[in-house]
Amino acid sequence: MLEWTLITLPGEAVAKELTGLVALKTWDLVPLISVPAGANVMHCHFVFAIKRKADGSIDKFKARLVADGNTQKHGVDFNRVFATVVKALTIRLVLAIAAARDYNLTSLDIRQAYLQATIDEDLYMRAPPGINSRGGELVCKLRRSLYGLKQAGREWAQLLSSFLVSWGFVRSTIDVCLYTYEQSGSILWALVYVDDILIVDSCPDLRARFVADISKRFPTEDKGELEWILNTAITRDRAARTLNLSQALYTADLITKFGSYFERSRSRHFDSPMEEGLELSPADQPVPGSVEHDEMSQFREAYMAIVGALLWLANMTRVDIAYSASQLARFMTNPGPSHFKAAIRVLLYLRDTTDRALMMRPDPDRGLESFVDSSWATKFSCSGGMFFFYGCLFHWFSKMQRSVTLSSAEAEFFGTMLAAKEVIFIRELLIDLGFIIDAASVIKCDSKSAVGMAFDPVAFKKTKHILRAAEFLRDLVTREVVSVEHISGAVMLADILTKAASRGVFVDLIKQLDSFA
Repeated sequence: MLEWTLITLPGEAVAKELTGLVALKTWDLVPLISVPAGANVMHCHFVFAIKRKADGSIDKFKARLVADGNTQKHGVDFNRVFATVVKALTIRLVLAIAAARDYNLTSLDIRQAYLQATIDEDLYMRAPPGINSRGGELVCKLRRSLYGLKQAGREWAQLLSSFLVSWGFVRSTIDVCLYTYEQSGSILWALVYVDDILIVDSCPDLRARFVADISKRFPTEDKGELEWILNTAITRDRAARTLNLSQALYTADLITKFGSYFERSRSRHFDSPMEEGLELSPADQPVPGSVEHDEMSQFREAYMAIVGALLWLANMTRVDIAYSASQLARFMTNPGPSHFKAAIRVLLYLRDTTDRALMMRPDPDRGLESFVDSSWATKFSCSGGMFFFYGCLFHWFSKMQRSVTLSSAEAEFFGTMLAAKEVIFIRELLIDLGFIIDAASVIKCDSKSAVGMAFDPVAFKKTKHILRAAEFLRDLVTREVVSVEHISGAVMLADILTKAASRGVFVDLIKQLDSFA
């Protein structure tokens, strides 16, 4: 085997990354002339990141060597690539349960996770900066699953899963990144997000045994009590059994990054993220090749970055901007002036509500509760849903329906079906977490017509074209999986997920949402 020779590069992070790669024997250096004819020899590069703590201070500077896997060929350099992460709703649901039951919340980080897995394919890569390749005469024959490879995520996920299952965990079939373990009444849950593991336990000794065992198998950093996960700060009052999730730091960084676009709107303040009644339209998108299209080119990249960040906020903690973010995302590739203006309006709203957090004040006497609403449109209606457990909001959606509906009742009914699908998933997830579900889960809707159709084939002449779809929901009602109840529109919390509500309505519903628990 050819000898390694490290060339000194500036930067402690780079040196640390290369040293780790060498120690793991990530590759063998082989002569370039020994590479089979026609084989793909990938390039590589370093990716740099700053890891921060919950208070915003710098935790560490990180360098990651990444292979240019975009040049890999399917069927030759890789086959299957699927790898998933724990769902955001699973994280929030587990946090609500942990707060209610006073379970311990901690986290682990697996260092150089992908590199722990090996690969079966013969893959070659140019030597990275810092490795003496004798002027390009030597290349790397990969032995381990380097970051950037198409199959890297899958190989690591399978390796970690096999370890967790062998340790005794049961892998959820509903969210495959949720693992549960129970012993003598003590519970241990592991939620996996690539190389981060959120641990929930009711017995410190059981957790300590697991951490000791996984540390023997993988290089592990025990981060202790959970304070920070996925750019979200976790604050907890164990005495009061409450928990808050906040992305204030992420939001502040977003405002700082794009504050230059505020211009004359800088002094304006908004209590809602979108102008009342605003409906963003494809008709406002500039025609490619037009003067307006060329003028918008300077804002297109910023628009995509802003909307991407808004989607992340809406997915994790900011239900109040979920409708706005989902509507703005429809015009990612070709936004018009009205779309960009609407995106800036959301940023201005976030600037004034930076510290808004997702509050969890669990009440164990309350079960699964759901709210669903829809706004009827001449083309595609928009549906929104909110889902609570123990009185804590842990899941929501705002999405356009995929078919044209002929009436508001039909739009509301299809929205209720969307909510029912989510309820089925949530009920199965709760069962995996050890809950016994023996009663129908209530879905609250503000349309009497939709509620009636959920139980009986009423208004047959107007709904005969959706009989097969309608039977899906009626079957769930008959089997007492779900139950649909009518409530007043004045207390329909999901209304903010279906339209650009007026300031008064939006503020009132947000207050109701905050006081729901």
